Order: sequence, then structure tokens, then C-alpha cells
Amino acid sequence: MIGTENQVSTQTPTPGTDLDAAARRVDTAVERAELLDAPSRRVAMDLKAAVEDFHREGLLRLVRRLKEDPRGKELLFELVDDPVVYALLVMHGIVRADPMTLAQQALNEVRPYLESHGGGVELVAVEPPVARVRLSGACSGCSQSATTLRELVETALITRAGLERVEVVPAEPEQVTIARGSIGVRTQWTKGPAMDEVPDGRVTLWHPPGASATGGPVDPGAIALVRIGEQVSAYRNACAHAGFSLERALVDGEGGVLTCPWHGYKYQALTGECISAADKRLDAHPARVDGGHVWVRLGA
Repeated sequence: MIGTENQVSTQTPTPGTDLDAAARRVDTAVERAELLDAPSRRVAMDLKAAVEDFHREGLLRLVRRLKEDPRGKELLFELVDDPVVYALLVMHGIVRADPMTLAQQALNEVRPYLESHGGGVELVAVEPPVARVRLSGACSGCSQSATTLRELVETALITRAGLERVEVVPAEPEQVTIARGSIGVRTQWTKGPAMDEVPDGRVTLWHPPGASATGGPVDPGAIALVRIGEQVSAYRNACAHAGFSLERALVDGEGGVLTCPWHGYKYQALTGECISAADKRLDAHPARVDGGHVWVRLGA
């Protein structure tokens, strides 16, 4: 008979508090380990790697077992909705981070070197297999050093984020229109609303020039703008599940999750990746913020 001292506690921890404290302890311990002499640092890092490998194997077994059972599979989708669980699975390589996150991580690795040489880089959009970036400072010139810095950015995005091509967008927005002709639509940047007209943590519908506002559950002419902080993403105004409008979707700014108001489908708010169904995603348009306005690239 199992004694009460061995029973698993069912008490729900206070959301965030204990986990945040634990994460800070890990960060502090790693920072202290970096200050140790070389032999001691190797021992500490080997211990860290061994513990992480042990945890990864345990998590892999849990995920495999849950995916084998229809009830478990449904529960697994709910668990991945939790930002902490999602981050843990990404950290251990069990769930692949979305392309935008991978690209940001890749640029964060090279950004200190760029800045030390007077350069800078901004991730404008990710449309696998292509990333679009804006370069500044020494990176945007024509010298040999500028070329080297641009190649560093391209290499980081291709090798670290699994992309195939990197495009550099102009430093200033293009004053352009959308031209239609017998050969189809010419894709160009179109000036959208001012940033102060796009509330943080909400979906804002914007109708490009020439598009009619139909309203109701289906408004295909609109672009759904999602703002979290200073980042804005643009999507065709249609949930990938049933095609209904995203106008009243709920946006969790802290967790980065957008929930469709009609049937509860969940997406990564800034990338459009569907959390509820792996084979679905929102139809995204490249978007950027420049001069206090949102710019959206329209067309096929």
C-alpha cells in the first residue's frame, strides 16, 4: 500500500509565480557557472546537459503516449496552448518553434557582432522559405565590410532558421499602388493605418484601397491586423477552419495566442501557425511598421 507521503499532490500551483521564480533560478545558476574556472565550468555544464537530456526523454515518452490515444491527443493540443508548456517542448526540441521565432533567435545571435561594427538588422517578415530583413548602419552600404555583414545575416537565417532565401527590403517604404492587368496582380507594399489606429492586443480590420467592407461573419475584402506591442502581423480576414471573420478574435498578448471567436481555433498571433490543427494556418501578408504606419504587401 502506498503511503500518503508518496502520493502525488493535486494542488494547483499559483499560475506564473513558482514557474517564473524557477526560471530565474536556472538563469542565475547558469550565469554563475560561466564565471567558474574551466574544469569546474565543464562539470557544471555537463550536469546541466545530463539533467536536460533526462527531462527530454521523459517528455518524449509522455508526448508519444498522449499521441497514441485519441483522448490524449486532444489533451496534448490543450496543453500546448499553455505558453509555459509550449516553451518547454520547444526548448527540448520536441515541438519545432514557429519560423518567426527561429528567425528572431538566429538574428539575436549575430546582432551583437553587427552592432559592434556599426550595423543593425530588423526582421520584417517571414514567409517560408523566404525571410525579409531591413539593414541599417554599416550593413546597408556597398563596401566589402557591408557585404560581409549581410552575408552573416543570410547565413544565420538559412542555417539556424531553416530558410532558403533572404531578401533585403528598402530602408524607406515605396510609394506604390497595386496594378492589375492581364498577367495578374503585381505585389507591392501598400500604406495601411497609423499605428495609433491599431490597438495593442486586438484584431483590427483594415480595408485596402478599392476593397469593399461587407461586414458580418464573412468579410473577405478586409485584412486582419494583429498587434502585440510594436509588432504587427497581417492576415486574410478568414479563419483557416471555416473561413469566418477574425474581427472579434481574442488576442492573448502575453501568451501570443489568437483565438477565433466562432469555433475556438487557436493560432500563434504573430505567425499564423495553427495550434489547434497542425495542417492549418492563417493566410498571411508581409507586414512592417515604418514612419508610424503599418505597411502591407498585397497580391499573389
